[in-house]
Amino acid sequence: MDKNSLKPEQIDILKEIGNIGMGNATTSLSKMLEEKIKMDVPEVSLISLSEVPELVGGPEKPVAVVFSKALGEVSFFIIFLMPEHSALNIIKALTDGETNEFCYMGRSVIREVGNIVGAAYLSALSFLTNYTFKQTPPILAIDMAGAILGTIFAEADLADDTLLLIKTILNTELTDFEGYLFIVPNWEKFKSIVEILGLELEE
Repeated sequence: MDKNSLKPEQIDILKEIGNIGMGNATTSLSKMLEEKIKMDVPEVSLISLSEVPELVGGPEKPVAVVFSKALGEVSFFIIFLMPEHSALNIIKALTDGETNEFCYMGRSVIREVGNIVGAAYLSALSFLTNYTFKQTPPILAIDMAGAILGTIFAEADLADDTLLLIKTILNTELTDFEGYLFIVPNWEKFKSIVEILGLELEE
């Protein structure tokens, strides 16, 4: 399968899953921040591994990444990536300005945000497919984009180099941050989800 495998109507359905999942996440984050969060409509696309670091400014760009694995009838990796400045903005907002660093408290904040986003996406996917997913404990890594992603992708042992990207920008009156949610599937198994949703990926 390559980047051009999805038809416009198929992307629309995957975008709707992203909308529901990120909408759930936005509600939870709004409660944490005690602020109303506005969410841009997610951009959904298929991209290759080599393109991922360029999304945030190159392989040497510092990022915060929370990743976990969804276990169930179909298993896949979930990666929530934020540029460093976005992660620090969230830390500052959620700690009431007590810290804006990647200290123990700051790392806990980012790990929980990533966990919320991943769980919200899985909840939306479960609702639409009746599949049950269990999310493994989230792991946080803070480093250059190329180094982190290379390690994760090696662990994922991908059958091909295509990822599903859901990009969105969240903002409040005081805080702006952008996030990238990647679904790293084994496409042969992930097709069963696609079929349930009434899709059929082109070969």
